[in-house]
Amino acid sequence: MSINPYMTIFLFAATSSQSMAALSLSLADPCTVSDFPALCRGTIKGQTNVNAATDVAIRELMKRTRQAKEIAEKELKRDGGVATCLSNFNSAFDNLDKALTNIKENDGFSLNINLSAALTDYDTCSDAMKETREINVIYKSAGVLYKMADNCLALSTLVKH
Repeated sequence: MSINPYMTIFLFAATSSQSMAALSLSLADPCTVSDFPALCRGTIKGQTNVNAATDVAIRELMKRTRQAKEIAEKELKRDGGVATCLSNFNSAFDNLDKALTNIKENDGFSLNINLSAALTDYDTCSDAMKETREINVIYKSAGVLYKMADNCLALSTLVKH
C-alpha cells in the first residue's frame, strides 16, 4: 500500500488546525477542560492565565478545606468517618500547599502527583462517611472538595512548564 504524500499533508493540516482550535478555546476559558466547568468558572472568577487560574483554584480549595476541617473538629468522635475525614483534610491541605510550590517551580510532574493525592484524600473521606452511614455536612463537603480538586487537576494539565 502506498501513501499519498498530499493526503498526509492534508491530514496533518486538518489535525493541526483542530488542535489549535481546541488550544485557543482552552486558553480563552481554561475551565473547558474540567469535568465541573460551572464550579470551575465560579472558582477562578474569569482568570484566563492557566497558571494563575490553577493557583487561584488551589487557594480556594485550601480555604474550603480549612472550613471543612473546622466543622469536622466540632463533630469529632474517637473513630468513624469524621475522624478519617479530619485526617484526610489535613493531608489534602498539605498536598495542596505543596502544589502551590510546584506551580512556582514549574514542576508539572509533582503538581500532578500532589493534586492527585488531594483528590484521593477527599474520595477517602467520602468512602469513610458512606461506610459508617454518616451522611451529613462533612460528607457533602467532601463531595464538593472532590469536584474542586478534580477541576484543579484538569487545570494543571494546561499549566506551562
